[in-house]
Amino acid sequence: MILRQFVSPANSIFSALILSLGVVVGALDPVTYAQEAPDPAANVDEAAYDQARSISAAFHQTAQRTLPAAVTIIVKKNLIEKNKGDTKLPFSDLIPDLEEKIFIESGGSGFLVDPSGVIVTNSHVVREYEVGKAISVELNDGRRFPAKTIVRDDKSDVAVVTIEAPEPLPFLTFADSSSIKIGDWVLAIGNPFMLGSSVSAGIISATERVRDSKLFLQTDAAINPGNSGGPLVNLRGEVVGINTAIASLSGGYQGVGFAIPANTAKWIAAQLREKGKVERAFLGAPMSIIEYNEARRLNLPTLTGVRISSPFKDSPAAKAGLRANDVLISLDNQPIESPLAFEMQIERIDVNRDFKLKVLRNNSSEPIELTIRFEIRPDGYVGVPLTEKLVEKGAHKVDREWGIMVVPSTPNSAARIGAGDRSGLVVLNVTPGSQAYRAGVRNGSMILKINGQAVQTLEEYDASKANCEENEAELEVWQKGEIIKVRLVVKNEA
Repeated sequence: MILRQFVSPANSIFSALILSLGVVVGALDPVTYAQEAPDPAANVDEAAYDQARSISAAFHQTAQRTLPAAVTIIVKKNLIEKNKGDTKLPFSDLIPDLEEKIFIESGGSGFLVDPSGVIVTNSHVVREYEVGKAISVELNDGRRFPAKTIVRDDKSDVAVVTIEAPEPLPFLTFADSSSIKIGDWVLAIGNPFMLGSSVSAGIISATERVRDSKLFLQTDAAINPGNSGGPLVNLRGEVVGINTAIASLSGGYQGVGFAIPANTAKWIAAQLREKGKVERAFLGAPMSIIEYNEARRLNLPTLTGVRISSPFKDSPAAKAGLRANDVLISLDNQPIESPLAFEMQIERIDVNRDFKLKVLRNNSSEPIELTIRFEIRPDGYVGVPLTEKLVEKGAHKVDREWGIMVVPSTPNSAARIGAGDRSGLVVLNVTPGSQAYRAGVRNGSMILKINGQAVQTLEEYDASKANCEENEAELEVWQKGEIIKVRLVVKNEA
């Protein structure tokens, strides 16, 4: 009867089919259903049910412990719209042009790590703070507080936000992420699609997944837009990672999520809280992996060692006597496994003592031992390779704003990077985490144009940057056999 009230006369045939289907279903032999009904007398494995209930209880307890410390980061964007005479409002032609502020809220997630109101989240969640957007924090109980301070580290994508609350707040602690194993249960907590706090369960799918030159934990716990910055916790309620990204063709959950490991997040957060920035030690030489066949030739275990190219001028690598093509195999007798893992190890290293570095040189399988002392990477550092002849002649430019070093191309240098007969400025080095690096520019690429103007000399490069009218430049870059376009901010400051 209800169905008929919503079926229009035009759909009477469809309605008749529905009704006739109901007649057929109603005419089925009830004996058929009786045969398929479950047997209440069948044996039940109570132990299996108990085990399932215990897992459910563990999830419930973990959620109860962690949800109060999870927060929502809210970014309020102001949009100005004018009430034009051509709107669809009644009598709109009689209404004067009035400005109306419309507020749109977006954001992500975070979690408290200190009862005083210290919150850890992703840097990209609060990035708009620098362009004047109002950012506030909503606790799990619904209270909102304006962000008092925000400090970010874009390279690691970690940020620390502080708020002032009238009483101590619930908080979470970090686990040792080096002890995490594939298959461990985890819960992802956050605010997907700004719907409110929610919990999803899964396991650790991989422990060292490389993505965008960072090491991540991989999980199949559902992570969606809005979960960024929220905690990934173990069943003890300890933070094992920060939910950061998803791999998806649709933009939503497809079973592959990534989290910044807790050990990385904890160290970055401590640096931001203590110093307002992250001070990283560095080697000062580009590194590459040792391929399987080369490892066998050098009698190295697989996934061991890194090869360096030319050390940068005045860097720790240069001062230690390292040379291009050296293979680094251990630091203080600890094996070096990969360029990224070694870089992350160096970042946190003690810069006040010497280390023993074992090196294979000239394709020899007998290591030599060098002494190295690491240093804190200076702000805006861009390495200058020692063996680049154009650099030795002084015909190079270090652009600290974009984080790149460029030299004019020559037929030989263009051929060496596979650019054919193209001419422009060859990018010899890009600082990881710099503006150019985040935009996708890499070593060995060639800048062809800036804002549509060809750049073949350093003077043309400087002039193109100086003439940017909107504090933004569009670069045409030849890279890996194709031309890409990237946009970089220009402050035009001396």
